[in-house]
Amino acid sequence: MKTKVTILILLFALLLSACAPRAEPPTPAPLQPTFTITPLQSPSPSPANTSTPEAAGTPTAFPTIAFTVSAPAVCQLSPVVPAMDTLAEYNVPASSETDHAYGTSTPKVTILSYCSFQKPACKSLVLTLAELQQEYKDELRIVLRQYPQPEVDDKSLLAAYAVEAAGLEDRYWQMNNVLYSQQSDWLGLTPAEFQDWLVEQAGKLDINRARWEANMTSEVVRSRISQTIEEAAGLQLSGTPVLFFNNIMVKTGIDPDSLKVLVDYFMLPEKAYAECPPMEIDTNKSYTATFKTEKGDIIFELFDDTAPLSVNSFVRLARDGWYDGSTFFRVIPGFVVQGGDPSNSGLGTPGYGISSEVDPALRFDTPGLLAFNRNTDGFSGSQFFITYTELPEFDGQFTIIGRVIEGMSVVNSLRPRNPETDEILLPADVLITVTITEN
Repeated sequence: MKTKVTILILLFALLLSACAPRAEPPTPAPLQPTFTITPLQSPSPSPANTSTPEAAGTPTAFPTIAFTVSAPAVCQLSPVVPAMDTLAEYNVPASSETDHAYGTSTPKVTILSYCSFQKPACKSLVLTLAELQQEYKDELRIVLRQYPQPEVDDKSLLAAYAVEAAGLEDRYWQMNNVLYSQQSDWLGLTPAEFQDWLVEQAGKLDINRARWEANMTSEVVRSRISQTIEEAAGLQLSGTPVLFFNNIMVKTGIDPDSLKVLVDYFMLPEKAYAECPPMEIDTNKSYTATFKTEKGDIIFELFDDTAPLSVNSFVRLARDGWYDGSTFFRVIPGFVVQGGDPSNSGLGTPGYGISSEVDPALRFDTPGLLAFNRNTDGFSGSQFFITYTELPEFDGQFTIIGRVIEGMSVVNSLRPRNPETDEILLPADVLITVTITEN
């Protein structure tokens, strides 16, 4: 199943695309996105993925970038999810008791959708949201708002009236289910035929014809739909579905995997740290990290002498189980493997960042290097990547924290997947545990 998460968040662009030529991401019009994650892209063309020994290879002579040793690293706190509110910014009411909603009354994540019954994509979304809420019963609340566009969809306004008319008889959710589940039965009807079809469905819901016709033309029904449309005017929606997670507008795929990783991302602040980690490693000792996967172990030598603060953070996260059960969510043969985000969205951070620790003695001149990704502020969180080849364009930009000393064949066997481009996205390989050994 395809997972395409293009959350609109300008704060956290994953900078492995920084050195790769790419077109600028399109800007939705007329509404300006709240934030944008630019898709990661490998250099073009991608280097061929050649076989490598169990340990990282001998450094290759390759043209590189001149840079100097970085200043001593510092740590700073940063929010996992940006403190923003798209709804408030555009004067759109947040969810309230007057909305049609279901799920827990004390949600950690609220998904608000603007949809139209006449859109097949909305049918898919609503069904997926129902399944998702069952998976996150105690954490998730779903809010549904109808946004008909009769100038585009000739029966969308009638359908919106119909569900509100049924709501006056305490049949809102029953009519909602009828309209979506039987969408294919009425999409091809004329508006007049659709009205007759609605009368028939109302009868099946024990609403007599006279009552139904009165409800369909009632001021209560008409004003409720008009109010929803007017309140959303600031968003200038060009189509539906449109989604908000905790009042933040997002643009994402509507398949289960795409929505699930976003729910996990918006829940990640509960797991994140409220302070920077104390310095706990001893730079007079040596450290290794063992990645346990279903395909075997990958063992890394950690460079605590050249990147002490970054390695200390990695060791702390690993010992706390931050990485356990996460996935290698992006694997591009001939480029890199990415992981380190418990939400598997490519957005997650531990709530703090470490500034770069670079040294000309450590360059991206061999496969099997373990490095921290970084955010647009230049700080690294928990996300890492493992190189498949030399990447001299990364020299001086990303903190290298280790190298593979055993298990490069496991790295090469990880399932290729790119959430941004794959039409059929295969399940990601799981990072079962990370174990730190101190010598």
